[in-house]
Amino acid sequence: MKSFKRGKRFPVLTVIIAAALIAAAFLFFERTELSEDSAARKDRKQAPPKRALKQKATERRPAAAEQRGLRIAVIIDDIGFDLGVVEEMARIKAPIAFAVLPRAPHAAEAAEILHAAGKEILLHLPMEPRSYPEENPGAGALLTDMTDKEIRRQIALDLAAVPHVSGVNNHMGSRFMEDETRLSVVMDELGKRGLFFVDSRTTPHSRARETAEKAHVRFAARSVFIDHTPGYLAALANLTRLPRQSGEEEEPLLMIGHPHPETVQALREVLPIWREEGVRIIPVSACLNGSDGKKK
Repeated sequence: MKSFKRGKRFPVLTVIIAAALIAAAFLFFERTELSEDSAARKDRKQAPPKRALKQKATERRPAAAEQRGLRIAVIIDDIGFDLGVVEEMARIKAPIAFAVLPRAPHAAEAAEILHAAGKEILLHLPMEPRSYPEENPGAGALLTDMTDKEIRRQIALDLAAVPHVSGVNNHMGSRFMEDETRLSVVMDELGKRGLFFVDSRTTPHSRARETAEKAHVRFAARSVFIDHTPGYLAALANLTRLPRQSGEEEEPLLMIGHPHPETVQALREVLPIWREEGVRIIPVSACLNGSDGKKK
């Protein structure tokens, strides 16, 4: 009887199963990576990473060498409602000024907090807009139908409501700021008290500069509204679109914003970039014109 060895059978089924498992694992990891990449892209759209902020800001601005020497003053309006925001902004290490509404519920307390932090305080003086009475500037406002005596009395009351004031800027006031007769009464009062005036430029036909010069009141005018269009990206765009310098005597920029969370975030993030690129943040009192038209 012949004897013979049985040949080993090739494990085809085992190979097929192993290949299928490897392919399934590969597809699983590929889909996971794609999903994670998609989520990361979504997150980037919702909140740009901080390391991309400097690159975006640089794209919007001229070269750093052209920014050196540029001076910027910042005023935050409408202070006196939220003390949490006031305390947060008081900790920002920059000479930002704050304009306090005289009839806001926390006007005096907000002014005290900011003054203790070394910040400059302005009275945010409500004035009549063209849309009045549909749009009301609020309690303590100056109206065009007031007599000179009423205007002076209202200014005194508003100043008494906000301690540590060194200057005044207008809240609304597109109609009042065009009335040279009424505005001259305001400037006369400010001149007597040694206070400066900042024109928020709520109208292109403002008579503030002329009346301030006549009353020998130091004066400045707003250059940029930081958050006229609401939102973080709009505020960031306005803070980073800076003009090219044309010389040593370039006028400083005076920027006005509001205590919105998005504005505060954008301002916090842009301040170190400004410093790094040689932009100087100055007090608002450092960019005033005197009665002779020269910087004081």
